[in-house]
Amino acid sequence: MNARKLPVLVIFALGATATAHADVLVLKNGDRITGEIKRIWDNEVTIEPEYADEFEVDLPVVAYIESDRDFEIELQDGREVVAKMGGAAASGDQVITTDMEALEVSLAEIFELDEPDDYYDWESHVDFSTNISRGNTDTLNSQLRADTMFKHGDHRHLGELTISKEEANGETTRDRDLFVYDYSYLFNEPWFFASEVSFERDPIIQLDSRVIISAGIGNDLIVTPRKELRVKLSAGYQTEEIDTGTADSSVAVWNLRYRHDFFGDDLSFIHNHSITYNLSGRTNTSYKTSTGFTYEITDLLYANTTLNYDYETEPVAPAGNENVSLVLGFGLEFE
Repeated sequence: MNARKLPVLVIFALGATATAHADVLVLKNGDRITGEIKRIWDNEVTIEPEYADEFEVDLPVVAYIESDRDFEIELQDGREVVAKMGGAAASGDQVITTDMEALEVSLAEIFELDEPDDYYDWESHVDFSTNISRGNTDTLNSQLRADTMFKHGDHRHLGELTISKEEANGETTRDRDLFVYDYSYLFNEPWFFASEVSFERDPIIQLDSRVIISAGIGNDLIVTPRKELRVKLSAGYQTEEIDTGTADSSVAVWNLRYRHDFFGDDLSFIHNHSITYNLSGRTNTSYKTSTGFTYEITDLLYANTTLNYDYETEPVAPAGNENVSLVLGFGLEFE
């Protein structure tokens, strides 16, 4: 073979490989958009071309879709299939091809299309937030939060670490550390088995340590490309090291996690809360909530604002039942 032809053949082969997996939207006006289809949701197709960030196209202006990749597709009648988007049929409908058959449907019949979940999935965040106010009382609130989620198949692992410090007129009024490890197993979608271990300390309120071990059941109430709502109810054991000694209790724990993305996923609303009710031992009910927004600046960097509210009916120290903090900051996302 002529050596001069080899680079040309290599470039051609690479180009053919790159375009072989490209998805194509063919619009009713004849225009073609080539890129990577992310999802169909809320009557819109999200596509990411090589030359731009992802954007949405109204589904009614699309004639048909071509792709040799598998997608998870849910139709308006409730049927769910894993199929390729095979272009247009003679009737003008969309062809979707499964391993068993080729179906002809109108694009309006597609309720949701998404890329198949990876068997392995990993995502981590690191946030640093602070808030300073000056007046009759000078206050400083700072928070460092890190979380990581790892999924393999039906197994999910979530680890969270939060370090919060508050000062008022130079005096420390809060010095809280909280670590949570959450394991869940999706045994009958959307139902999952859940277990959790948490450790908390805040010597300022005379809480040297609080450990909770619990297990229960949960439900993924909403899982869409733009929304997630997950709840769980569990029971377990709590032990506290406080200034007066050790306090052991049986507890019931309620957790809720909610996320809603807007404008693609540039802006996200996030709300998490938990309620821990002591069934025996020291009388107390603990409420913890975290509500806020994140705004994507780059693929790696985002801004965030978070309102934290904690309340205990019978706190360890007589300093007060509640703690409220509003923090602003930035975070990093890794995936």
